[in-house]
Amino acid sequence: MTEVCRKSRCYFHFTQHRAGSVAYQRPCLRLYLMFVVQLSTFEYEALQVSFMASVLMNPLISLNYKGLEEIPPSMINSPLTANVQHLHMKGNRLTELPESIHLFENLKVLYLQSNRIKLLPNAVGALKNLELLDVSFNYLESLPEEIGGLKKLKKLYAFSNRLKELPKSIEALQNLEVLGIMKNELSSLPPRVGSLTELVELNVDSNYLTHLPKELCNLNRLQELSAATNNLMTLPQDLGRIKTLVNIFVDNNPLLNWLPLSLKSKKGKINIGLNRCGIGDLPEHTVLAYQLVNIKWKESTTSTILPKEISRTMCPANIAALSLPLLHSARTRDPSNEGVEATVSLTHDAKFVIRVPTLFELTLRTYYTLLRMSKHVSGNSWTILPRNIEDLLRCPTAHCCQCAQVLFTSAIPFICQDNFDPKKPNHLFQFLGLCCSEQCFYQELASHIQ
Repeated sequence: MTEVCRKSRCYFHFTQHRAGSVAYQRPCLRLYLMFVVQLSTFEYEALQVSFMASVLMNPLISLNYKGLEEIPPSMINSPLTANVQHLHMKGNRLTELPESIHLFENLKVLYLQSNRIKLLPNAVGALKNLELLDVSFNYLESLPEEIGGLKKLKKLYAFSNRLKELPKSIEALQNLEVLGIMKNELSSLPPRVGSLTELVELNVDSNYLTHLPKELCNLNRLQELSAATNNLMTLPQDLGRIKTLVNIFVDNNPLLNWLPLSLKSKKGKINIGLNRCGIGDLPEHTVLAYQLVNIKWKESTTSTILPKEISRTMCPANIAALSLPLLHSARTRDPSNEGVEATVSLTHDAKFVIRVPTLFELTLRTYYTLLRMSKHVSGNSWTILPRNIEDLLRCPTAHCCQCAQVLFTSAIPFICQDNFDPKKPNHLFQFLGLCCSEQCFYQELASHIQ
């Protein structure tokens, strides 16, 4: 049964134990109790419901769209504060939260979207039982470092704010399953996001991202990655190695003209949005800062940006061999392209091109293998290394597309074209893979020809 308490304006569920009488003090133990407080004025003294405190198991307070400028002090100081598990305050006029927010010690769900909040208090990190936090559609420019204290947080939504970066403590949210930070001002994602091993969904649409960290490939439970409407030029090479990944949306990234070759093996098993990709010209500063492979054939030229970690580009004895996978793709689609020649140039060929891996690259591969064989990978084995070397070893740049050898700073680019969407047979897209040696490059080419 449901009854309305006229004094407190609360909705109570209770059991009727015998005809004509209602027991509020000793209800059935199976009862699933919830109260919803609906206030239309500032008469907060109406919250006199302490007589129910001992039986409330899942309280919810809804103060949505009430024009509130603060959380009612009498509600924070109420004996029921510690019992509240759901607090909904959407569409109000809140500009800040009080430090006393920590008194909601059993809070599990906190909705604060569509307010005017500019800063979250450090005390929000004391909400140890919080599982969902929604601060979307506010004026936040940052999230407090103390947010790392929300050890049980599963869903974090911060859409449509002014975030310029994520806190370093984000890596402490080891139970986080959904991270939604679309429509902010992020120019990069911290590699620490790759530590969120429980993450299932990541949405970073409508920011200013030029690349995604390779550490995302460590997210072994990731199912959906959405990075549409950014300035992406590259994607992590090992995205296709995430077995759980089923959706990738990178629409409206005009400078993104290739996909990782590792995704090609998942063709038909993954949904990918590519609308309005690869339609823009690379800015001059990008051409100067990145290594580009330029392949010119017939009347077209393709320029492929290599991952920024590949500081030393490897190449077969004949540099023109880099065009063979692309030419084979063209001849397969159109036999009239048989006999077409191509010229290949690299933006920084004089300084960066080599035929064999550098000693540094070979050392990294060997040390990485030894660390993975060791039982103390996460212990002191890392602390003896310089930070830049440690960052490289924690997550390889890629794996060889032929033999799966780990790659860090040296590789041979393997560039081809293919149709990714069976529904659009004429929609061709470029794929980039990396090979660890000349032998693997030609073996991969042979597998494509077959």
